[in-house]
Amino acid sequence: MSKRIGNKGKVTIGDNRVVGIGTWTINGISSDKIEVTELGDDWKSYMFGLKDGGDVGLDGHFDPDDAQGQEMMRLANLYNSQLTSLKFWIDNTSFFMPCQTTGYFSPTLTTGAPTRVSYINVTSYDVKKDKAAVDTTTFKGTVSGVMVLV
Repeated sequence: MSKRIGNKGKVTIGDNRVVGIGTWTINGISSDKIEVTELGDDWKSYMFGLKDGGDVGLDGHFDPDDAQGQEMMRLANLYNSQLTSLKFWIDNTSFFMPCQTTGYFSPTLTTGAPTRVSYINVTSYDVKKDKAAVDTTTFKGTVSGVMVLV
């Protein structure tokens, strides 16, 4: 069983680190559940519908001087930009990112990726000020398509 230490992670946009981030989350794929039960059935029956790529979140210390990281995230939110190069690193060599090809899902599964390029929209960001703490920030985003492990 392979394990990863959390402090080896980071978040980047392209080659630029988003500074101050202490935690990140990826809420993975879910599928719509469509009920197809008929009259006379004793048990409900379902089919799967569309897949949802899920949501992402970043939490950390607010840094207004991070022009290539936090500011890029805020601008992506302001201008509804689609981020294709946002990477969630699990160690020095592996990361999750929006799928940019139709032939790759993960290192052990090379089929099943979506038929178009995936991206993340930053849906919100917050800055929190507390007299007894360091300023913090939170970014939330929605995945269109799927995140892949590279």
